Amino acid sequence: MVRNKDIDRSTGPLVVVIDDDETARVSIGQMVRLRGYRTQLFESAREALAWPGLPNSDCIICDVKMPGMGGEEFLARAGSLGFSCPVIMITGHGRVSMAVRCLKAGAYDFVEKPFEDDVLMASIRRAAEKTQLRRESNALKHRLSILDSDQDSHFGIVGRSRNIQDVFEQIEIVSKTVAPVLIIGETGTGKELVARAIHINSNRSQGPFVALNAAAIPETMIESELFGHAQGAFTGASSPRDGKLVTANGGTLLLDEIESLSLSAQAKLLRVLEDGEVFALGKDVSCVVDIRLLVTTKVDLKNLVRSGDMREDFYHRIMVYSIRIPPLRERLEDLTLLVSHFLRQLASRDGVAIPSIPEDTLGAMLRHGWPGNVRELRHTVERMLITARDGTVGPYLSDDGFGPSRLLSLPTTEGPLRDALEQTERNAIEDALARCKGEVVATASALGISRRALYERMKRYSLNKEDYRS
Repeated sequence: MVRNKDIDRSTGPLVVVIDDDETARVSIGQMVRLRGYRTQLFESAREALAWPGLPNSDCIICDVKMPGMGGEEFLARAGSLGFSCPVIMITGHGRVSMAVRCLKAGAYDFVEKPFEDDVLMASIRRAAEKTQLRRESNALKHRLSILDSDQDSHFGIVGRSRNIQDVFEQIEIVSKTVAPVLIIGETGTGKELVARAIHINSNRSQGPFVALNAAAIPETMIESELFGHAQGAFTGASSPRDGKLVTANGGTLLLDEIESLSLSAQAKLLRVLEDGEVFALGKDVSCVVDIRLLVTTKVDLKNLVRSGDMREDFYHRIMVYSIRIPPLRERLEDLTLLVSHFLRQLASRDGVAIPSIPEDTLGAMLRHGWPGNVRELRHTVERMLITARDGTVGPYLSDDGFGPSRLLSLPTTEGPLRDALEQTERNAIEDALARCKGEVVATASALGISRRALYERMKRYSLNKEDYRS
């Protein structure tokens, strides 16, 4: 039976410890708990197998030599029951043949007693990460198998994380008003999607939705684009033209990258917001419009006010309500949903079958920082779909064309640039070796490269893992 004192109800990955030696069992349990893991302790393999929660554990540590059912038999029984949790075998009577036998039988790792705490913890961390990746992969496969791809989307935006749920709630609130809204977010986070969601869910949804990127229009043309112009108002104005403000009458105008709007255009737009009158260039008669203004930015507008590049009265007028869209790195729990969504969407577009994604590929994607956010992810998934082979996605490459595991590409000729890059690469490897106490697998994982690549670089720089074990 499981003793109540052995049950840890805290949060974190769950590590099961099976050892008939109470001192060893309790010691390992304390070490693991101190590093933020939950633990479940058993004095026999039979007790562990009888526990209903065993299949949901993140990692199992099992002694090889135990009375009754030994570690090797436990490993075989767990395999026959379909348990996929990584099992780390430990023993004080290790032999090479035993280690080979256990690893061939499906053990995740084999650690000999006495062991350094950091050695066992490194193996536990990797095992728990493997379990998490497997769950993410299974979740992704589940999403791909569901015909209704909209179950985890709201307003056409995919996500179920708390951060994106907050955005959904804000869209609900602000859609009921006609106030200007400032949408803040990094490039690629989906600012226009949020703007369209506000429009579609407002009482202006039957009116036009007009978008204008202020940064894409030359400063000399931005006022013409916004306010329109009369024939002959300037060189090239061969015919009159309505501006975006008139086009958006009765609906919503989205001004993207509002920080690029000139001070003159800000003053004229402020007047439109105050009294609804639009004066086209070259005309003395105004046109009355009724618009809802939404603006986006990726910068801190307060700094523009302080520097004099944005009018303070204009800033306060557009800052009635603001929505911040979190970058993808702040809602990585949505990544598998987004990958599923994009794979389904792009595969349908191209008329191809939806390929599978290996766990290590998904793991690399979860570790990436995604500076280009959801847009970068979509481009990445599209490349992986295009290069898919035999029912599996192609290699994962980030938007710069390289995978996250790539270290420096050194120049082929000698010189100060090569020397500087080599020193940078060496420093990165030495720092990682020091953090991981010389443990090669953990170091390679921290650097995002293969063990083979790490060994090659260690050889190049004459680095010895033993120098970092202390």
